Amino acid sequence: MEKVFKELGLNKKEINTFLRLLELGAQPVSVIARNVGLPRPSMYLVLEELKKIGLVEEFQRSGMKYVKCIPAKNLPGVLIAQEQKIQQTRELLEKNLPELEELENKLSITPKVKFFEGEEAVKKMYAEVLEEREFKSFFNPQLMKEMMSEYFYTIPEELKRNRGSAQELLVDCVEAQEYKKKYESSEHEIKILKKGIEFPSDTIISKDKIFMISYGENQISATEIWNASLAETQRVLFHELWKTL
Repeated sequence: MEKVFKELGLNKKEINTFLRLLELGAQPVSVIARNVGLPRPSMYLVLEELKKIGLVEEFQRSGMKYVKCIPAKNLPGVLIAQEQKIQQTRELLEKNLPELEELENKLSITPKVKFFEGEEAVKKMYAEVLEEREFKSFFNPQLMKEMMSEYFYTIPEELKRNRGSAQELLVDCVEAQEYKKKYESSEHEIKILKKGIEFPSDTIISKDKIFMISYGENQISATEIWNASLAETQRVLFHELWKTL
């Protein structure tokens, strides 16, 4: 039985008080305190908490305040009321979440940086990329297909499945032509850079993150920078280059 009341948020003193009051019936605070074994000041605090939850009620009789617990059969109603309150709080939070996130972005000036070393670690980073609904990227398809072949196909296919959008600038190579032919659409725009423009890494830019993947000799590593201002700067630079092609 104690577990039930703990789920309601009661501590040991509050549980003991409620159960004792259930036996005693309506009583003045002094009587309740004596039966529970608490000083009257402490008893007032305990009863106030029980009142907030809706487990006790107060009334006046002959100028004296009495306290009684609600009938045991009404306990399910207390749970329902708590569930409704949680749901209302959740809805209110969801409604105001964009404003809170906007405030967070404005005040957050220190980038959060994570490093990923080796193929298994980089796969975890790509799992985060797959959650992005929109991104821009500088992409070397040849190195990607050589080092992380499964993601050569997985990222564009997941983007399409989730109805996301992307713009990608590709290093010119056979794999770039294959990729462009297979995945280009109105939502997934792809341009191939001029011959001679090459880089041994990829950069993926989302709304508030930058993912940088480095392809070394038989080794792959990545860095994730979580900062909206830095991401916006990279998007602006990307857009300016995009317009020239």
